[in-house]
Amino acid sequence: MIDGGMKSVGPQKCAAAAVIMILLLTWFCGCASPQKQVVEKDATLHRSANAAGDAFREGNLKQARKDYIDSLLRAWAIDDPYESGTLAYNLAACAVAEDDLEQAKQWLCDARVELGRAGASAGNTWLLSASIALSEDRVADADRFLGYASCANPPCETIGPSCNAGLCSSCEALDCESCCLSGLPFIGADACDCEQVQQCQESYRVRVLLAKARLAVRICDLENAQALLREACQMTEGICDLSLRADFHDVAAAIHDLQECHVLAAAHRDHEVKLLRCVGQYREIPNVLDAAAESFLEAGKPDAALERITRSARIHLARGDLNEAWRRVDAASELAVLVGCEAAETRLAITARLIQQRLAPGVLPEGLDDSDPAEPRRDSTESSRSSALPPGS
Repeated sequence: MIDGGMKSVGPQKCAAAAVIMILLLTWFCGCASPQKQVVEKDATLHRSANAAGDAFREGNLKQARKDYIDSLLRAWAIDDPYESGTLAYNLAACAVAEDDLEQAKQWLCDARVELGRAGASAGNTWLLSASIALSEDRVADADRFLGYASCANPPCETIGPSCNAGLCSSCEALDCESCCLSGLPFIGADACDCEQVQQCQESYRVRVLLAKARLAVRICDLENAQALLREACQMTEGICDLSLRADFHDVAAAIHDLQECHVLAAAHRDHEVKLLRCVGQYREIPNVLDAAAESFLEAGKPDAALERITRSARIHLARGDLNEAWRRVDAASELAVLVGCEAAETRLAITARLIQQRLAPGVLPEGLDDSDPAEPRRDSTESSRSSALPPGS
């Protein structure tokens, strides 16, 4: 007998137990055949997420939001923190595109908690928060959020510490070194392409610099904006990322507008449109065209502005957003009279007629009177920047 009243175990039973232990360790620690316990990526989640991404890039925000929510619910069902955080971020981007900034802020808060739980980077969430703050003229908040983005790990399939590990923790309470140490690439059966990861990390750091340059433009700090753009340019040697190049043109255009070099600004935005088309990011194209039109108007080139506004109207028409399409047609009609180009008036009339054909009988777009919408208005021969583009474009 041993202490506790248990019977002693004989040598034979000890040997048998040891054999069993060895077998168990062999089973847990190594298998002759490939392990099948780890499931593949959830097919339902990724199918709907991919569909959502396609809809978002096309500018079909209603469908994108529906598909992203379907994907998010699936991520919640399987308690996947990385997918939950990523999808919450995507829903925030949808909300921003729909100008629902309060809902976007809520989704970003949720995204940071989930990404922190996954040990993944929340850097992109801070960049989007900074963009929202800038749109609301909260310059100090935008600067603070960009500081967090600078501190964060690049979102390049890394694992490691996160400054949002707790539900109520604050990155503000931690220093950069302690809360945002660089994570290591995941090494497994499918090892990371180190060069690809490095380019991803550099691209993220460049995007942070470009975001800071946008902030500098907003506060009219031209010298700092130019310095940040130059620094970003120096970092992108060897990086072939067309969407990043589009961002460069966007920032360069803003700087040229600040310098009142509006023709150069419009030219940069034309290049941005081409790059967005190349990478399939169609959603932003009408917004960039509207901005290019504003630059051309400031430069005293209403003919070039009219061409961009017409293209923007046609994109909104093709997406089924008839009110936004008509607002541009209605504003552009005054420019068409000023320019006096028959081809421009014809293109505008075609666009207006297609809008009318897609409306229910007796229904007019917002702001449209009972006059024939198939012809540009001829009640004014003057135009200005404020009348050429609809509010909120």
